[in-house]
Amino acid sequence: MKTIVIGAGGHARVVSSILQYDANIELVGFIDIVIKVPGETIHGKPVLGDHSLLPKLLKEGIRGAIIAVGDNAIREGHFRKLREMGFEMMNAVHPSASVANDVVIGRGVVIAAGAVICTHATIGDNTVINTGAIVEHENIIGENVHIAPGVNVAGRTVIKRNTFIGIGSTVKDSITIGENVTVGARAVVLENIPDNAVAVGVPAKVVKYKTV
Repeated sequence: MKTIVIGAGGHARVVSSILQYDANIELVGFIDIVIKVPGETIHGKPVLGDHSLLPKLLKEGIRGAIIAVGDNAIREGHFRKLREMGFEMMNAVHPSASVANDVVIGRGVVIAAGAVICTHATIGDNTVINTGAIVEHENIIGENVHIAPGVNVAGRTVIKRNTFIGIGSTVKDSITIGENVTVGARAVVLENIPDNAVAVGVPAKVVKYKTV
């Protein structure tokens, strides 16, 4: 399927490199809000322009889209807009990722190189499981979540929508992390974390709450 990537930064480069392994996806180019370099290409594909081009591309038969933006709130907004327009949200799964055959994966999901997703896990729509992250058995990962590189999430854990787990963090088994949470880099989560919290440290402690 002819597909566009939303975003043209570093994460877009990661996603486009994954898509090169998928024979069912023909990457057409990239859409970004800000065009930094006129005529820029990424892995040989052009940065086409901004979001105003989307209706035209849809009419031209480009049906697939995947969002390559790290920020959860921005990614969520793009996901809703693209689905409402009629784009089919594609998944990008690196061939070196290990995904159990009974894992349930939503739409618009990115699973990067070396990630491991174990039996009976669920991965929600528009979620990123980044490089080398481990999502253990029976975990429920919500929509618009970003699990950063090198994160280890032990079994039977729930991570709710719009939450970010920072690079190299560890989450104990049977923990619930609420919605719109930020867990800092290399934190060790041993207790439940409520909605809208920012938690850092070893062990992780809530240091503030976000205004929503």
